Amino acid sequence: MVRARADLHIHSSASDGSDSPSELVRKADAMKLGCIALTDHDSLDGIQELMGAEASDDLKRISGLEISAEYEGREVHILGYFVPLDSKPLNDRLEYLRASRHNRLPKMIQKLNDLGLDISIDELYDDIVGVSSPGRPHVAQLLVKKGFVGSTQEAFQKYLAHDKPGYVKKERMPALEATKLLRSVSAVPVLAHPLTIRVQDLLSFIQTLMNVGLLGIEVDYDYSFLGIHRSSDEVREIIKDLDIIQTGGSDYHGTIHYTELGGVTVSIEVVENLERVHDEI
Repeated sequence: MVRARADLHIHSSASDGSDSPSELVRKADAMKLGCIALTDHDSLDGIQELMGAEASDDLKRISGLEISAEYEGREVHILGYFVPLDSKPLNDRLEYLRASRHNRLPKMIQKLNDLGLDISIDELYDDIVGVSSPGRPHVAQLLVKKGFVGSTQEAFQKYLAHDKPGYVKKERMPALEATKLLRSVSAVPVLAHPLTIRVQDLLSFIQTLMNVGLLGIEVDYDYSFLGIHRSSDEVREIIKDLDIIQTGGSDYHGTIHYTELGGVTVSIEVVENLERVHDEI
């Protein structure tokens, strides 16, 4: 019997999730999910483990990633599905983004030190051994461990969010470049959590990305853990006249964010639609 639901947005310990790729497979299989896509930030390092983990034949697995991008100075995330692991142009750009992530860590630690928080870069490095694409959630976890905050959410609210004193901007790829790059390697580009993007005209922005190869929009998504009290129905209304695939997922990070694996899913037919357009690229 075909399993009916898919979670197409999850993160592993290769970036800022707490579960290994193998653990994600085990959990998804136990939940009887029909498909999962590993979409680590700027990294494909967890994909081989994901694909090699033992599981039922009923669980499909998609090689994916989530590229840190921007458009007119505003943060944008571009998901890629069916991403090849051996593309030098793609891997070179991802390596640049990961290097930027590593390079900003000492700057964040220094800002927090200036605020009187006694944490060190060595403590952070000890916590991220084996992590190819570290981010603010790792700093947030260190703040929790040291007792400066009670939760990672509080760490972001007090120190690490964009307008807070411990924030340091990382390098991002232009959103149009990210979309075109994914298409050039026969991956399927999808705009992630569109209601987080601070553009005046979301429809126009989506159409701009579609003009360079965008094939999907992440419609089903729970924005509440981000403090955004808006509905996915808004996105459906905005894109109702567009010929574009509607995807979705939980954005699961394990213990780091307050979402559950399989908490947001889409029909397995969405996976079939992604496979179809991938085959046509």
